[in-house]
Amino acid sequence: MFLLLNPTSFLSLLITIITLISSTASQPTYTYHFCSDPQNSTENTNYDSNLSALLSSLSSKASLNSFYQDSSNGIYSLYLCRGDVSNNTCQTCINNATKEIQRQCASNGTAIIWYDECMLRYSIKNFLGVSQTSPRLLMSNTQNTTSPDEKNIDALALIYPLIVEIPYTKMMYGTDNKSASHDGSPNTYALVQCSRDINSSNCRSCLEDLNEAANRCCKSKIGWRILAPSCSLRYEEYEFYQPPSTPVPVPSAPGPEPVPGESNTKTWFIKISERWSIHLP
Repeated sequence: MFLLLNPTSFLSLLITIITLISSTASQPTYTYHFCSDPQNSTENTNYDSNLSALLSSLSSKASLNSFYQDSSNGIYSLYLCRGDVSNNTCQTCINNATKEIQRQCASNGTAIIWYDECMLRYSIKNFLGVSQTSPRLLMSNTQNTTSPDEKNIDALALIYPLIVEIPYTKMMYGTDNKSASHDGSPNTYALVQCSRDINSSNCRSCLEDLNEAANRCCKSKIGWRILAPSCSLRYEEYEFYQPPSTPVPVPSAPGPEPVPGESNTKTWFIKISERWSIHLP
């Protein structure tokens, strides 16, 4: 049996299907969250409503801004979208993050949540402009390199130049890649990013700290990522970010003026899949 549609009906059906597929494809990928500083409701009876209003304000900014910070009624907050994602993806990610962080951390005064595409955090303590590398989340691929006892030269060659250069750019975000070579080396991809509330010097220090932690943990792994409140690093053997639509010109003058602007850790290890392992500080 066949269903016959006139052109107008068919076009409407096609648009609906494409919209549903796009909506599903653009859903952000949840990574992890941390909550701390339990709230005493008797001390701040309006805390929940104040937090909800502040996060709603952040969410409304995400269609136009990849980064935004705000404070209200003694609560400080910011969000940061990954430098390659579209405005629509950024807004979808922040919308999801504001809902999920309130669900997961409803009774807490400090919280941070990560998705692949964005990060959102808030606190009753003023963290704006303060570089923080804790709490941190480290995820590593369970597969080892062909030389697990040696440093991963491919990763170092990609990431170190980014750590040196990216803190002094306006977006504090950058990627690089290396194509497979005739000696059998695979394609490799790297990404670094800092939260733009901190200055260039703190951004570089943050990235260097995470890079050292990743080298201690994961020098034998073919892929890993490490996330902290103020910066993040990621290295893979597959392209996990969107390449720029046009080549980025090499500046002939000094880069843009940088945006002005803890860590005792314990580690738990959780195997979450056959491919990935998570290390929680």
